[in-house]
Amino acid sequence: MYPKIFGFSLVAILLLSGLAPVSEVDAKEPAVVAEIRSLGGIVGPISEDNDDWHVQFHLGGRELTDDELIHVTGLGSVASLNLSNTKITDAGLVHIKDLVDLRVLHLERTAIGDDGVVHMAKLANLEYLNLYSTKVTDVALGRLAGLKKLKHLFVWQTGVTDEGVSKLQKALPELKIIRGVDFSKLPAPPPPKPVTVLKWTAGVKGLPDRSRTGASASVTFENKTDRRVKIFWIAYNGEKKLYGEINAGDSRQQNTYSEAYWLITDEKDAPIGYFKALPDECKAVIPKT
Repeated sequence: MYPKIFGFSLVAILLLSGLAPVSEVDAKEPAVVAEIRSLGGIVGPISEDNDDWHVQFHLGGRELTDDELIHVTGLGSVASLNLSNTKITDAGLVHIKDLVDLRVLHLERTAIGDDGVVHMAKLANLEYLNLYSTKVTDVALGRLAGLKKLKHLFVWQTGVTDEGVSKLQKALPELKIIRGVDFSKLPAPPPPKPVTVLKWTAGVKGLPDRSRTGASASVTFENKTDRRVKIFWIAYNGEKKLYGEINAGDSRQQNTYSEAYWLITDEKDAPIGYFKALPDECKAVIPKT
């Protein structure tokens, strides 16, 4: 027997994830099992003491066609069937209409539409149905209302509407309908804040005023001269503190505060000019002189 985790059997968890264990195949169905495997399918009983089968084609059997799906019906009791990414269409689902023990069905990224859902009417034990990226609409949702045990339904990137989902939810209040994220309904991102160009004061003799505390700011210094320059922060006590050098044509981003003064000098520390920082995002262009 398989243990339970948080109230769910390990088999159930593995079935939902598509990773159920493949045991040795019972000799009573050798021809059917061999045929499914020849089509790229993975098949096996869900447990050693259970006659239900799980079948997966989403890994090596993606070329599976409607006519080939008939081999699954030869297994008898199938609990889990994964047909995602295969070439199955509405017509092929006629072969699953009598799999009354089916609990998990993956049909995502197939050509399934509303007509194929008609063949699910007898799947009274179905608990999990994935119709992601298929052609189903609200018509299909109406045809699922009779599946009273259905607990999880995936319908994002389909033609279903809010109205169709609401009607099905009322019919099956315990059903969790997953629609994914509708990016068209997300609020537009705020426009980027404009970058403030700081005033350049040239020809400084001595030092500018000492810095004062203010709001957070970010200054990008752009050296448009043909020489290397130095940038100094004028501290609160009026002293200058070197923060770095910028080669000709290069730039440097610096976190600071509004009300801060930044002195620009040449390589010999001779003042060229200065900037006074403002709040938020700023640009300080050191012009060619």
